[in-house]
Amino acid sequence: MGEIMKRFRFTFIILLLFVLLTSCSKEDNFNPIIYSGNDLKIGIVGEKPKIKEKNVLFIPLTMEDISSSNFDNLDSVFINKKYLSEAAKAEYANVYLESPIPFVFIDSDKVYMAYIDKGISYENAHKSKSGDYLIGFYKDNYFGLSLYNNIKNEETIQDSYARMFNILEKFQSTGEILLE
Repeated sequence: MGEIMKRFRFTFIILLLFVLLTSCSKEDNFNPIIYSGNDLKIGIVGEKPKIKEKNVLFIPLTMEDISSSNFDNLDSVFINKKYLSEAAKAEYANVYLESPIPFVFIDSDKVYMAYIDKGISYENAHKSKSGDYLIGFYKDNYFGLSLYNNIKNEETIQDSYARMFNILEKFQSTGEILLE
């Protein structure tokens, strides 16, 4: 009887370890993409995002450039987190509302209304609860992209940019924001 109990314990311990190891291992189905479509020219206010794509060119802009509404030859304008408070000033609202290209606000804590409603300051705007890392606006359409599992790291951030580049490529050919 003792030998049977030893085998039972051994088998039980092996099964228990197997269950623990497989349940604790992170099953990661995350497959980040790299944009491989048409060349894109994107205006950027602030630091350029770190991306892997070689077919995306960032053109440095200032908020003064945004005021001039001269977006010739650009597919979009991105504004990074450091400039979001300034970008939400009332003087820019009509620029976003009337722009011939989409605007994308990077890592905004606030809802998109902070940028298009002249009566709301960035500080007084509602906090975004959507979890979107990239918030876009074009012709009365809001769109956003979140990070995979809301994990903020270099890989998930690059993936969200690649997905945004796909949206912008579709915009090039259709003139519409089409979400995947």
